[in-house]
Amino acid sequence: MAKTLQLQFEAANGKNMMISVDEPKESLTSEEIQTGMDAIISSNVFQVEGSTLALAKSAKVVERNVTDII
Repeated sequence: MAKTLQLQFEAANGKNMMISVDEPKESLTSEEIQTGMDAIISSNVFQVEGSTLALAKSAKVVERNVTDII
């Protein structure tokens, strides 16, 4: 089963951006995720159409089953 941590942000211009992290560690707490998202926002590294990230909107772990055929 493949797991992905999806972090959704809103930029200052109102546009959304998602950052996905493959195989996040199992023991992550909501506080650790929030702290990480706040650090991403304050770093001003990511932009959406020239606007910096302004708000941490949501975080979720998505699990999916992958079956290799060939």
